[in-house]
Amino acid sequence: MEDTHQNQLRLYADHSDARSEIVAAVDGLLATEASNPRLRVVLGGARLPDELIAGLVAGLRRLRERGGAIEVEPASTAVRDTLALTGLDRVFAFPLVPPEPDRSERPRTLGRLTAASLAAFLAFAGLPAFAAADHPTDPTVILARVDERNPSLSTYQGRMHVDLRMTSFPFIRQHLEGTTYFKRPSNYEVVFDKVPPLAKGFDQMFADIGDPSSWQKRFAITYEGEQDYNGRKDIRLRLVQRVRGMIDHETVLVDPNSWAIDSIRYDYYNGGHITMTQTFHEVGGYSMLAEQNAEIAIPYANAVARGSYSDYKTNVAVDDSVFTKKK
Repeated sequence: MEDTHQNQLRLYADHSDARSEIVAAVDGLLATEASNPRLRVVLGGARLPDELIAGLVAGLRRLRERGGAIEVEPASTAVRDTLALTGLDRVFAFPLVPPEPDRSERPRTLGRLTAASLAAFLAFAGLPAFAAADHPTDPTVILARVDERNPSLSTYQGRMHVDLRMTSFPFIRQHLEGTTYFKRPSNYEVVFDKVPPLAKGFDQMFADIGDPSSWQKRFAITYEGEQDYNGRKDIRLRLVQRVRGMIDHETVLVDPNSWAIDSIRYDYYNGGHITMTQTFHEVGGYSMLAEQNAEIAIPYANAVARGSYSDYKTNVAVDDSVFTKKK
């Protein structure tokens, strides 16, 4: 590694110490820079490992809490092609919100890759040829793109309204009101005002989706190809809990056009399942959750639920005590 100045690193992506060098550089910036810290990483090497991408994403999240960013400057063809074909060249860039690329230039940029060099890239990146040109297939990269939807959003709070209707005995209806909170890097909480006894358990499914930036710590995640959703092709991910509980696995559908999570399905060991779908709208320049609709089919209980969100306040002070789990 060579330090060209305080905020720049020169690394080989496939070096065993590359990730720890990035962590140390981010630590140093956060210790010395009050706001807007910037880190430029000049990255060479013959491949771009998943663990290094994860390290860059983690560092980017930490710097963004201070309004900062990471720029990756490719110093090899392999790194440049990986960044371009996965879209990470836009994620790791200055300024914080890079301008949209000229779509008319994209075919010519990809056209400069020979068939041999593209095949070589696919081999070291581990991407199937049929999907590489359309969207990334590495779960780390996909979740990084999901996290990039609101790059300058550090916190929010809003009101949540849920209507729950049992479609099996005892055929009850319940209305729940609550407040939803978010704070980077991975704090998410839903606090309901009051939960009637018969609604206990159903309220938790709205909080369980949480923030995708924490999923890789909680789940083993695999790419399962594409799935039709509302007339388009969504990316399909399979999540398995690292600490196993009642859920066998979860299936997540991601829209590769907006990088929003369209749907999550929970499949339980007892044969039950819950499917949650989501829609979004713009609030103050941010893409925010508008509605969630759930279909619940578990042993001894069938229900439908609809949640809506309103009164968002973005980039406001949120006390950390909100995210402390109540015993």
